[in-house]
Amino acid sequence: RNTVDTLQTVRNLKAAGVEVIFEKENLHTFDPKCEVMLTIMSSLAQEESRSMSENIRWGKQKSMQDGNVYMAYSHFLGYRKGPDGRPEIVEEEAEIVHQIYDWFLNGKTIRHIAQQLTSRGIPTPGGKTKWSVSTVKSILTNEKYKGDALLQKTYTVDYLTKEIRKNDGALAQYLVENSHEAIISP
Repeated sequence: RNTVDTLQTVRNLKAAGVEVIFEKENLHTFDPKCEVMLTIMSSLAQEESRSMSENIRWGKQKSMQDGNVYMAYSHFLGYRKGPDGRPEIVEEEAEIVHQIYDWFLNGKTIRHIAQQLTSRGIPTPGGKTKWSVSTVKSILTNEKYKGDALLQKTYTVDYLTKEIRKNDGALAQYLVENSHEAIISP
């Protein structure tokens, strides 16, 4: 769905003596008229992709404005998706979150906490056996553990490259306070 990439790839293959046949469209790259048709069709597909991306972006933006909270439950310690679609506490995992905060408040370093969790055989939120400093830091700095949700922390820069950037003011962010049950106190 990227016109430039499509044409460049077809040209490279053609230069190497490889013909590409688009069966549905009945296009053969060795045909001189093919590149014009391919340019038109690729441009239409790219525009369709851009339009779809804009619609999805608008829908997500509206959802955030309405205060709808989404969590990546499969990589989030302490919560699962409840029957009503809202975050629900997983008690066994919440105990680990409490332990992490207790250790930190009692002066343990993030590195020490990661080592303790690893040595005790506690799996990370992603299911790994070794805890990293960044994973512990992520838990300690995530507002969701106190029952709030900051929405639009990241955003997609370009629909073609799918590059994601941290939102440091480029777009509005939305704080939904008391959006779900807290594991820790503020």
